[in-house]
Amino acid sequence: MKLSDLGWNGFFEEQFRRWSGSGLVPGRVVGEAGYIYEVETETGRCSAQVSGHFQYIAAGRADYPAVGDWVLLRGESDLLIIERVLDRSSLFSRLAAGKRFDEQVIASNIDIMFIVASLDGGRNFTQRGIERYIVMVSDGGAKPVIILNKCDLCSESERTDFITTARAVAGDIPVLMVSAKTGEGMELVRELLEQGVTAAFTGPSGAGKSALINNLLERDVQRTGALREDDKRGRHTTTRRELFPLGNCSMVIDTPGLRELRPFGDTESLDAAFTEIAEAAEECRFSDCSHTDEPGCAVLQLVSEGEIEYARYQNYITIRNEMMSLEMMKSEKGRLERKARDKALSKLVKNYLKNHEK
Repeated sequence: MKLSDLGWNGFFEEQFRRWSGSGLVPGRVVGEAGYIYEVETETGRCSAQVSGHFQYIAAGRADYPAVGDWVLLRGESDLLIIERVLDRSSLFSRLAAGKRFDEQVIASNIDIMFIVASLDGGRNFTQRGIERYIVMVSDGGAKPVIILNKCDLCSESERTDFITTARAVAGDIPVLMVSAKTGEGMELVRELLEQGVTAAFTGPSGAGKSALINNLLERDVQRTGALREDDKRGRHTTTRRELFPLGNCSMVIDTPGLRELRPFGDTESLDAAFTEIAEAAEECRFSDCSHTDEPGCAVLQLVSEGEIEYARYQNYITIRNEMMSLEMMKSEKGRLERKARDKALSKLVKNYLKNHEK
């Protein structure tokens, strides 16, 4: 298989030039299980793990390989060694679960991110959830596309209502009505998957991400599951991230359903999800307007006039506050880490001078 068939392009070739003659071989991460990675190279698929030096220089978990990454490998055994991860052209990440303020990279080097919602009831299709996904995708640099799956369960009038509801928060983002079960609308998805394109699927459990991938691959490679009848929520049938090459040399990445949608990026990515609020903010009296209680706030004016839905405005404020809090926490974390490094360096210098004075 040629590297170009896996998405290799000039962006990665330029980075690789500095390593030419080093004996390192490029490959793309197509699967991961803990700290063991499946990597596809020109000579085939292999297993790999990061080197000790890599672990030493990695600043955090986000520096480790993720599905979609291009890595540089060394070795000739059954388990190769990953020495480097090439810079990413895009990524999809979130704030990791727990109390630590770490970034969890879900997939990388993605051209298109399909945000999947299902039309079978329950909480698998909400405007507020779609808004959060758009923020997360836009922050990472991929092109968002919204897929409304399971349209075979809807009447024509219901379809119209769902499309209207989705487009109310999508703005210029494409909205596709499809059915992985019957194949309806899947040609619209395939048209976007041109040669060399990498797409990933995200959305809540039960939205039908794995079923969509099975339809694109024309075979059942991903396990699918039934929904709970009480709330229509899905179970985690996909438990790992995995990349699948398609026949036309495009690629798709399946990801587990996300229960926590906590953006890791900065507040600038909000503009892509809330374009009308971003445009209105330019007319505010104060340049640092928080859009909460300041006089002359153009955003609040539109909210009061009903031009901006209050629930949408409220979600904007909630996400922005979360992201601002995270930015402050990351700054504080960085300050503490620098303080700890300076303290450790000072201790090393003192010990060195003490030993050489004897």
